[in-house]
Amino acid sequence: MNTRPAASLDLFATDDKEREEAYSAIDELIRSALAYHTPGRFVDLMQFTRRLPKYSPFNCMLLHIQNPKLKYVASPQQWAAMGRKIKPGARPLVILAPMHPVKFVFDVTDTHGHDLPPDVQREIEDPFAVEGTVSSKTWRRMQRACNRMNIHLQDTSLDASLAGDVRRIPQPPPSFLVRLNETHDSAARFATLAHELGHLFCGHLGKAGDDFWENRNDLEHPSRELEAEAVAYLVASRMGLITASKKYLSIYLQAGAELPKYSMETILTAAGAVELMAKGKLPGKERARRKRVADSKPPVKQAKPAS
Repeated sequence: MNTRPAASLDLFATDDKEREEAYSAIDELIRSALAYHTPGRFVDLMQFTRRLPKYSPFNCMLLHIQNPKLKYVASPQQWAAMGRKIKPGARPLVILAPMHPVKFVFDVTDTHGHDLPPDVQREIEDPFAVEGTVSSKTWRRMQRACNRMNIHLQDTSLDASLAGDVRRIPQPPPSFLVRLNETHDSAARFATLAHELGHLFCGHLGKAGDDFWENRNDLEHPSRELEAEAVAYLVASRMGLITASKKYLSIYLQAGAELPKYSMETILTAAGAVELMAKGKLPGKERARRKRVADSKPPVKQAKPAS
């Protein structure tokens, strides 16, 4: 893959040739992602993505493909703000960026200068620090996002062996019900919600009307559970929660075994969507869908004032 020095960053927004080369680079990265078909590679990526919560799951995959040993990445501008410079000849790492085809970042090992800020140093030294709780603010944001997407949450009494489930409900517009075991603590219920939303956004319940995900309800049960639990693991662990995902996934990730059929791109996209909801935002495709619906409605006629 051809990479460009940081000096060419500004060209990507305007130069057609640079834009085409950027997309070609991304295509090559995505093709490389097909290598994640063994349990070892799959687990490596899950652990790697957990260490970089500031970057989207999809960008974490792109970074892992390019350098699975990196420690902490930032843009040249961000490094400069910390008083550090990019070493001559350092290899830029490409990720996707809003409003631009790509963005270049560099690992901490490719920089020199001032001592690292304490918070950055802590992230490097202890990337797996956990707290194990979900704030009430995060829960409210998630509930608000679910409500806006016609996803109804219900804490209810379930069998001890069942953490939750998701289903379509006959209520227009297309709506969904996620049941959560009310006896579980906030961390377990949040991880369960991420799992059930993983099923939904990975298309395991099919597609109806203008749902923004694809219909993938032909997958077998092991494939569905692998994808949904991978979503839950990524979302929960990147928020500092300890879950049973690793033990759960070990059923499907035994050494030397073939992985069930799955889509890494779908897992990462679904995890990114759940993370946005935890911040009180809607996934990009959902925002676009809602805008299309709003734009298709005829304007409301204003009543004429009485004479």
